[in-house]
Formats: sequence, structure tokens, C-alpha cells
Amino acid sequence: MEHFVVTRTSEDLWSVSHDGETFASYPTEEEALSVTFARAAERRRAGIVVIVVVTQAQ
Repeated sequence: MEHFVVTRTSEDLWSVSHDGETFASYPTEEEALSVTFARAAERRRAGIVVIVVVTQAQ
């Protein structure tokens, strides 16, 4: 099982990680979610169980 996490790190920044490794940051929630769900869909098509979590840094 793989995990993608989209985290709002500040008002103007969203980071995306895959299995604990941050791979990108985006200025909008829409961009971050679009990229994350596209990658998650690719992994799912490859037969891998994927979980996507959206959270806010504290």
C-alpha cells in the first residue's frame, strides 16, 4: 500500500509527498490535488493500493 499526502504548509503553499518523501510544492490546492490524484491513478492502474490524505500542517 502506498500513501500520498497533500499538506497545506502555509496560506500560499501545498506540499505533496509519496510514502513520506516530499516530491513537489504547489501554490494552489487545485494544482496539488490534480497532480496527486493523477499519480495515484497511475499507481492504482499498476495494481497498487493507494491512499490519498489531505491535511494541514500544525
